Amino acid sequence: MSLLLKTKAFFKFYFELAVDNKMNLMFTLIFPVVYQLVSVKIFPIYSINDFIKLSIPMIAYIVVSTALNGVTMAIIGTRNSGFIKAYYYASGSKWAIYWANLLVQLVIVVVENTIFIQGLMIIYKFYSFRLFLYLILMTIISFPIVSLGFNILFLFPFRQSSLSILSTSLLIGFLILFNIDLPNYLEVIKIINPYVFVSFILEELLTPQLHLLEYVIAISFVYVILGIIGYQKFKLQNRGCED
Repeated sequence: MSLLLKTKAFFKFYFELAVDNKMNLMFTLIFPVVYQLVSVKIFPIYSINDFIKLSIPMIAYIVVSTALNGVTMAIIGTRNSGFIKAYYYASGSKWAIYWANLLVQLVIVVVENTIFIQGLMIIYKFYSFRLFLYLILMTIISFPIVSLGFNILFLFPFRQSSLSILSTSLLIGFLILFNIDLPNYLEVIKIINPYVFVSFILEELLTPQLHLLEYVIAISFVYVILGIIGYQKFKLQNRGCED
């Protein structure tokens, strides 16, 4: 059986798993909505830059959260429950399992950001079809790369009980760092921040610049390499460290 057919078979499994986990899908949208309503004042939007400035943190959050929880943590969770072990022996393909879940989550994150962006445009009475298309394109480009970057977590033997704490800490920590100015000697933290990566992809789409393109390519390369190494060394037969 080809990789494509194997991926298609696993796609159905992960799609049903994602649909069953409605609370996770809802929270991924509820938190950005509440944050936006509570933390950001509603004021007139006169330009695309105004809209981007107030909306990009939570749009990027949806991308990063879905990549971390929907792909990385879901793979670890299904490994620890024994599903991946069984499917790996049945198909003999490690990557078909991963690509299937990533494709499912890609569909989900596009739907989530479509709803969120459209909602913001209604609230702020500002609509730009061009910006909407670029934001969705940014989501499609950035999501697989960010997901691969989080594969580095596969190299660490986290306990099942600590996964939710780890996920929340990473999401909130990177978000805080995205919203503050860091001194030059901490520039490396900014460089590896997935929120920054997502926002730079949007900036490059809107106003192409050579230095931004170089950054996006370099970080994409690092994320992809980490993704390949992390998943290749991920022990599918190991049920993980559980309490």
